[in-house]
Amino acid sequence: MYKNYKYVLEKYSGSKSRFNCPNCKRKEFTRYKNIETNEYLPYEYGICNRMIKCGYKKYPSQKINSNLEEVNHNHLEIIEYLDKKILYKFENSNLKNPLFIFLKLYFDEIKVQQIFELYQVKTEKYYENYLTVFPQLDQDFNLRALKKMRYNSQTGKRNKSFFQWYNPNKNNLKQCLFGLHILNEPIFLESKIVIVESEKTAILGMLYFENYLFLATGGMMNLTLERLEPLQGKEIILMPDLSPINAKKSAFDYWKNKAVRIAKEISCSISISTLLEEYSSDFQKENQYDLGDFIIENLINSKT
Repeated sequence: MYKNYKYVLEKYSGSKSRFNCPNCKRKEFTRYKNIETNEYLPYEYGICNRMIKCGYKKYPSQKINSNLEEVNHNHLEIIEYLDKKILYKFENSNLKNPLFIFLKLYFDEIKVQQIFELYQVKTEKYYENYLTVFPQLDQDFNLRALKKMRYNSQTGKRNKSFFQWYNPNKNNLKQCLFGLHILNEPIFLESKIVIVESEKTAILGMLYFENYLFLATGGMMNLTLERLEPLQGKEIILMPDLSPINAKKSAFDYWKNKAVRIAKEISCSISISTLLEEYSSDFQKENQYDLGDFIIENLINSKT
């Protein structure tokens, strides 16, 4: 059951919903709001999204713990969805998609196309460039969100200075796990589910491994009870990004603690993989490698 809270973290609705962190001064600060009045609490109350590199957090009360990041369902009477017709307004082909171009350097082009179609990944022309569009479709195939990113077609690296959400005039959009709509595909009904942070890593996982269904949270902080609730009865393996050795809080520990709390609320088997933690170098930890980075390194080495 979901708990009732008077204060919740403001849900993301574009740059206007993020503020400069009191500690690191980066515009990555999520503030608490009073759910009854919709007013912000004093500025110091909130959480910096740079949990690993900054770690600032201040809760409204000593009696309220980190479960506050979960959404109070009793106050969300309506969930709005995006019009799925927008999915047909993107490019007809992914051949100019930089991420697609990169992946076909190492995988069969037909297989890459099949995975793109499975996840409904789209391509959008943006001035002289092409963007990769990751849709969030839920288990009922409702379109929850559209996330746009720019990739380098030769390295597969994301341009971290560019990031867009498709934000129509809707107030009750709710995100879900990337790839959640695949849950009902007959071939994946009995599959173990691997949850990673990055959408690109989910796609790489599906291309590289067999017999698993890869889903993505879209970020370390997005592993929530609400997002995992549709996975009741499933066997789930968590694989967060690596964190620097001297990080104030590691993604591994954060997800491990979250898994314990989530497992108490929904009927599923949740474990966290120690593979990356055990077999990574200090350099890989410092640069916050994820499973996708290891896959790419292995593919590059196999070609040399």
